[in-house]
Amino acid sequence: QILLLLRDLQREFEMGLLLITHDLGIVARIADHVAVMYAGQIVETGSASALFGRPLHPYTQGLLACVPVPGKTPRGVPLGSILGIVPSLVGDLSGCSFRARCGFAMPECARDPAFVTLEERRGYRCLLPQ
Repeated sequence: QILLLLRDLQREFEMGLLLITHDLGIVARIADHVAVMYAGQIVETGSASALFGRPLHPYTQGLLACVPVPGKTPRGVPLGSILGIVPSLVGDLSGCSFRARCGFAMPECARDPAFVTLEERRGYRCLLPQ
């Protein structure tokens, strides 16, 4: 009910709404544009449909693999998970903060990846080509 009220207020007053959540179901229902963060850094941005339809960053891919899909995910089947633990945010972080948990990590990930812009409002922070 609160989310519906926020959406109605947003439309009525023609205002932006910034939601910070771990609930991808809410993101899928409410958001027009999404920014995925990992360890305090934006790792992917895009429209909700683009991000859910074709996630570019390995962390976003891992998050979406953890979400059951109504009508497609059989009952009782274990959901996906992201191995490892979130890095400590104390001190200086260098390189890709997701590399210790990433199945695609390579030595080059020890340097800070640039944010790659593919089109207006769509991009990701990773060395993997798309």
